[in-house]
Amino acid sequence: MLEGAGIKRASISGRGLFKDAQSDALVRQSFFDGAVKTYQVVIPDFGTVQGPFQISSLEFAGEHNGEVSYELALESA
Repeated sequence: MLEGAGIKRASISGRGLFKDAQSDALVRQSFFDGAVKTYQVVIPDFGTVQGPFQISSLEFAGEHNGEVSYELALESA
């Protein structure tokens, strides 16, 4: 087999809180545009995954104290 041959893909999902309105708007716009962007995801006790991804799923939930949480899924491009 040839070294480096084949297809590699990554799926990443996570949830959290947006740190500000600007990051919230950027993620929403990327999702609705279907944009492929370079993301860097730091996974504790694993390492860092970086590369071109598309947001394939984006969900919001309201919290009792006024915060809005999100859940998203990334698929490698």
